[in-house]
Amino acid sequence: MFWIRKASLTLLFCLWINFEHIECVRLNRSSTATGSQRQKSFGVCCIFALTGCGGVVNRNCTFVRNTGFPGADTNNARTCSVTLNRFVDSSCGGTGDSLSVISPHSSSRSAFPPAICGTLTGQHMYFESGRMGSTAGQIDILQGSGMAERRYNIKVSYIPCDSRVRAPSGCTQFFTEDTGTISSYNFAGGQLLGDQIYANCIRQNEGFCRVQYSESAIGAPDPFDLDQAQPTASVTDNCMSLNHVTIPSSVLEVLMTGAGNSDTVTIVPSMRCNTIFGSDPGSTVPSTLTSLANVPFVVNLRTLPSDSGRLASRSGFSLDYSQVPC
Repeated sequence: MFWIRKASLTLLFCLWINFEHIECVRLNRSSTATGSQRQKSFGVCCIFALTGCGGVVNRNCTFVRNTGFPGADTNNARTCSVTLNRFVDSSCGGTGDSLSVISPHSSSRSAFPPAICGTLTGQHMYFESGRMGSTAGQIDILQGSGMAERRYNIKVSYIPCDSRVRAPSGCTQFFTEDTGTISSYNFAGGQLLGDQIYANCIRQNEGFCRVQYSESAIGAPDPFDLDQAQPTASVTDNCMSLNHVTIPSSVLEVLMTGAGNSDTVTIVPSMRCNTIFGSDPGSTVPSTLTSLANVPFVVNLRTLPSDSGRLASRSGFSLDYSQVPC
């Protein structure tokens, strides 16, 4: 469960399905059907959407939209719950683009999947749904009284158990490209969220054996701003009591120096906190790190409770990654 400020998903995709427009409307039932004009034998472009406060998702790739979409929802002090029915044989997981998905058995404060809020455009979340029961999960959207408007447009995708694009178990965000950017939820909104414990995973692609991480080359928000304990890099395991990212102990995080086959491998601690992403303790200059790992490559995030007093004005992190050939 989470508070929504202002979130939207700008990426919409459309599959050509050989439906008449009236059939598209029938399949959407209480949802709003949208479609392009007929293109000879290709039918209409049928987008399945559930618009309003709550409801039931019965089709794959359904868009869950706020009341009044594409305008803002100005209703306050209510919870909109969306039930995700299980309709795909052997469906093991799902994704929600831009908002939080609550799995059927999640109840702890630091829940998995985590509760998120803020500006989440372009971000995604995977969760495990299991194989049993008629319900695969639920999206709870808590609308408080502190914000004037909210916008959301969430694409919900169901993933079969044997799918090649299924995220590994325990991965909340999953990246499959050779290069990309990993950011904490609501990084675009400029505020690190509390009570977060989740894994950002990168699929090892063919021909690649390592991955490099570096701060994103942006001015604002600060690309690595987790805790103000020290305005320097911290690469010790003393970050445990602070907001921090971690490459697990099963991963050897290394700094590669030298040239050719004479490279020197220096093992450094796995945790990163404070305001500089670097390899040298006390450094005031960010540096690039290269990791060797069991697959998938993983960067974990752990943040303190929202009432800890250590989240004020912290932006979170945005790390560029690049897989390195073997």
